[in-house]
Amino acid sequence: MTSAPQPTSPHPRGAASLIAVMVLFFIMALAGAYSSRNLIFEQRTSANQYRSTQAIEAAEAGVEWALAMLNGGRIGNNCREAGAAANATSFRQRYLNIDDDGQLIPVADPLAAAPIAPAPPVPLMPSCVFNGGDWVCDCPVQGAPVLAAPVGAGPFPAFRVRFSIYDPLVPNVNTPVVTRPGLVMIEVNGCTSLDPACLDFPGAAAAQEGRATVHAMVALKSALPSTPAAALTVRDSVLGGALQVVNTDPDSGGVTVQAGGAINSAGMSLLSIPGSNGDSFVENDELLNDVSPNSLKVAVPPMNPNRVFDSVFGTLPNTYQFQPAAINCPLAPGCQTLATLVNQNPGRVIWINGDLVLDAAGDIGSAPNPADPANTGPVVIVATGNVVATANVRIFGFVYSQSGAWTGTPEIQGGAFVEDALDATAGGRIVFNRDVMQHLLHRSGSFVRVPGGWRDFQ
Repeated sequence: MTSAPQPTSPHPRGAASLIAVMVLFFIMALAGAYSSRNLIFEQRTSANQYRSTQAIEAAEAGVEWALAMLNGGRIGNNCREAGAAANATSFRQRYLNIDDDGQLIPVADPLAAAPIAPAPPVPLMPSCVFNGGDWVCDCPVQGAPVLAAPVGAGPFPAFRVRFSIYDPLVPNVNTPVVTRPGLVMIEVNGCTSLDPACLDFPGAAAAQEGRATVHAMVALKSALPSTPAAALTVRDSVLGGALQVVNTDPDSGGVTVQAGGAINSAGMSLLSIPGSNGDSFVENDELLNDVSPNSLKVAVPPMNPNRVFDSVFGTLPNTYQFQPAAINCPLAPGCQTLATLVNQNPGRVIWINGDLVLDAAGDIGSAPNPADPANTGPVVIVATGNVVATANVRIFGFVYSQSGAWTGTPEIQGGAFVEDALDATAGGRIVFNRDVMQHLLHRSGSFVRVPGGWRDFQ
């Protein structure tokens, strides 16, 4: 027997399998697309983070750059050291005015439109950009900074610096946030491109570019935080000499010489305020000689010189010597003459390792003149040796000598301090000058960063 033939199916076989494969393929395509979307998102996030990091690092670099420049010497418009070039001023002279109370006031841009009160004046704003191989800067004395845009794929981070004593969170309102003299705020905008809209204050985020702002408080650590009462102060004895010491300032009491030991005034010329009757010096000062204050007056070894130094400058010698604005120089071959060194570094401290040799006639430093931004002004000089003058030299400032063998006839307009016993064999002239001392108190020293600042990311 044979089986009957089966009827043929009216539908093609495998259709269900094809539909299942297509559904699975569609699901896999969706999964792949979603994975690609996450990958693109991660790439964009990474790129944004990269640019954001560059911006914040540029802003932080701007703060440190500005701080270093404040402690530097005379510069040109390219922010490089200019030495004795015509019209060269130091960074601090270019961007900060310091009044008689020590208040730091940003220098206003003379070309900026006068702001509508109570908005503060528009300050000058130095700027820098990385061109792919080096940082290029512009330190204008008027107008906006001018920098050439780098050529290439980039990114080319840049920063712009502004000094302020106003609250940046309250636009167009003159709201002081810095009330203590000697403080100022450094504001820095950092961007990943040289975009004026991004770098200006207030700045705006540029498309596809990172932007950050850093606010830092800085203070001026005075080179002479306290003014000695006498024109000449000696930790030990004054052995004699032909010194002429003058103090006609009534606010200081007219003290000409103050010493921790005996003063041999024979041969000395002491000129004080009227009514002093020639008794204008103080000898055997217990504070300098460190004598026990009890009734027995038991003498102890003389005060440690480091304590004496600290009492004058508010810090120990090693710290003072290596402060940011100090210049260490032995006045040996390869080091500039003292007058040139002081002229090219207004407001800085000069530390002499060895004798203070004065062998070129003329002035070292100058009388205070706050109205002249290019004025050198007085100087603080610390010498670890003696004072040796072989020429007629006049110093405007404060001289601190760790050894007391003074030769020659130098003139000091300001004041002097000697750690050792003083033997001024040839003489010289020391005149207490309050204007010089006040200038050193408020306008000389190192700028340092202090607590009080924040960051903004965009």
